[in-house]
Amino acid sequence: MTLFADSDEPIPFGIRVDTGMPLNRLGEETITAMFGREHRQTPLTAALNARADLSGLSFAVEGGLDPGDLTQCGWGVVYSPSVTPQIKDALKPLLDHRRSQAAPFKIFDGPEGYLSGDQATVWLKRRKVRMDVVNPDNGVPFYLLLVGPPDEMPFEFQYSLDIYWAVGRLWFDTPEEFRRYAESIVRYEDSAAPVPTSRRGVIFATEHDFDQATQLFMRQVARPLSAGDGGAPATVWTRAKFALDARLGEKATRAALAEVLRAGKEGVPALLVSGSHGVECPFDDPRQADVQGAIVCQDWTGFGAIKPEHWFGASDVPADARLHGMIHFFFACYGGGCTEFDDYDRRNKQPRRIANKPFFSRLPQTMLAHPGGGALAVLAHIERAWAYSFQGQRGGAQVQGFRDVIGRLLRGQRIGQATDMFNIRWAAISTELSEMQAELARGAEVPMRTLGNLWISRDDARNFMVLGDPAVRLRVEDMPQI
Repeated sequence: MTLFADSDEPIPFGIRVDTGMPLNRLGEETITAMFGREHRQTPLTAALNARADLSGLSFAVEGGLDPGDLTQCGWGVVYSPSVTPQIKDALKPLLDHRRSQAAPFKIFDGPEGYLSGDQATVWLKRRKVRMDVVNPDNGVPFYLLLVGPPDEMPFEFQYSLDIYWAVGRLWFDTPEEFRRYAESIVRYEDSAAPVPTSRRGVIFATEHDFDQATQLFMRQVARPLSAGDGGAPATVWTRAKFALDARLGEKATRAALAEVLRAGKEGVPALLVSGSHGVECPFDDPRQADVQGAIVCQDWTGFGAIKPEHWFGASDVPADARLHGMIHFFFACYGGGCTEFDDYDRRNKQPRRIANKPFFSRLPQTMLAHPGGGALAVLAHIERAWAYSFQGQRGGAQVQGFRDVIGRLLRGQRIGQATDMFNIRWAAISTELSEMQAELARGAEVPMRTLGNLWISRDDARNFMVLGDPAVRLRVEDMPQI
């Protein structure tokens, strides 16, 4: 196997479907084009700076409130204008269920909902609420489910709200998919019903002997999470009394992933963690809506060509899959969705167009609305995923963010609170980047590579998104001990 040295150069986790080649890394020209010598504070950067100062807080709720208790922190849904009565009716089982649990419970619709062009700070201002530590009594609950297509309700709206609130996103093509998801959550949370998952996790990670990115993920994330650092026990799993099935390297095939989703004799895993390349299609490729973000599996044979039998997409989810009650932590480029314009290529102030419109990737949508019972939630990247999710800005492993989120999920925390580590990381890096940009504006010499690394690290942390209800949690207390 060819082993590549660790690098501080940004490495994306994606493969072009038309060329079979890795996605481009960012050169000095691209980085320089992103940063001029002007610098100004905005309401968003001010909110991020304040959040970084409060990073010692466990969660962004007022002291004395338990972020896991819906009777204290509340739950709400925010609709965009085009959400139809049929979709609202399909979601009614979930809304009725949350209404019985949460205080406050809110439905933000019509003039109270998302309006075209809203930024998070503007929407909150209409509620007479500031972007600050959350007090649900002010009228906006801590847990917010956003319902609307991303070409109408932009990804940025969720990113910004998520600095302080626990936010999830839901969108499907048909009302029936909304209904299946809503009914799956209500059925899973029925305390009288048996838990459909086993007390078991799965790590699925590829490692190709010709590819630096997957070797890096294997060395810095998959192996430490599955075997523990330095060969120590996998404490994140054992402390939670979970068994672990590691499908690594040669075991990370399409057939193996289908087997995991079918559960087999081991039962349905409560948590699936996958790390791999994701498929990228050109914006004019007719396969883009169905294939973008599909998992490139170990079956892939090498640079220069990639075929459908090398990836696992929405159409590969088995009809008899048993996904009910599962959470999927999905690391790959475009795993969650795709923007219309490239977040990272703004040369000549003309961002590269990568899709006809922003959209959610088909694989997580299929998992959430599976006819046999949907997954609880999927945590995945919008746009590209970079090695900086698990590296410091100067290289070296920083797997703690992954370990923290996994550990919180295995302890039964709600996914909206369990993923707060990524919001804290976004805020901290954003503050550092803001300070460096201010130095640049004052005429200081700032290395473009350092500035670019911070920028990519910041947006990489920001672009993790919860797809599904942010209040869902694993019923670990009802799972049989291993």
